[in-house]
Amino acid sequence: MTGATVLAPWANDPPAMKKIGMLTIGQSPRNDILPSLKEILGDGFEIVEIGALDDLTLEDINRIDVTPDDYVLVSRMRDGTEIKITKRFVLPLLQEKLAELEDQGVRLTVVMCTGKFLQFETRGIVFTPQETLKGVVKSALKKGRLGVIYPTEEQMPHAQQEFGSEDVAVYADSTSPYDSDAELQGLASRLKEQNLDLIVLNCFGFGVELKRFLEEQMGKPVIQSNTLIARVLRELSS
Repeated sequence: MTGATVLAPWANDPPAMKKIGMLTIGQSPRNDILPSLKEILGDGFEIVEIGALDDLTLEDINRIDVTPDDYVLVSRMRDGTEIKITKRFVLPLLQEKLAELEDQGVRLTVVMCTGKFLQFETRGIVFTPQETLKGVVKSALKKGRLGVIYPTEEQMPHAQQEFGSEDVAVYADSTSPYDSDAELQGLASRLKEQNLDLIVLNCFGFGVELKRFLEEQMGKPVIQSNTLIARVLRELSS
């Protein structure tokens, strides 16, 4: 037929899956986090998981030397066991695993932790959540009282410096992302006493269950860091 469009043989093929690297500071897979992130990302994405501690045992982790000057991070092992590690210990392992991801063709990787990280050596983009999380919090609350929930009390002294300002007072508290719900009612009771305007879950391991629980208990907005970052990743990958 004159003027008919001739399609190339591959024209009706489905679009190629876009790879996103998920680099956890603990062990992969993170079945506690990935389902909700995948739901937000939607179809068309291939998630490639890797963990900084994938090649280590719990005994290896328990031998980590922790000093008073160390910044402590919280994650979990493959079997769900909660662990505490130092940023000093995990940084070279993260760099090593990032190289493995990029050898698999990954060019966009998110570090699954809200801690502060400097620039990695990379052939693509390495997305560190802390800056985005802080930016959203500062945009949402210019004046008032902010609650910041950490995964461990060792991180709490940094709260005002990390999230506060002259017009924003920060109340810091902590709860484990991986333990039972036994202490959550106590957390909610303490938060209610603070007359907060906004709450931020400052750990990638905090899930939607905690967000919904605090929203119901507090009647205040709660920012869940991992789902927030998933929405940003979708934008970066589109």
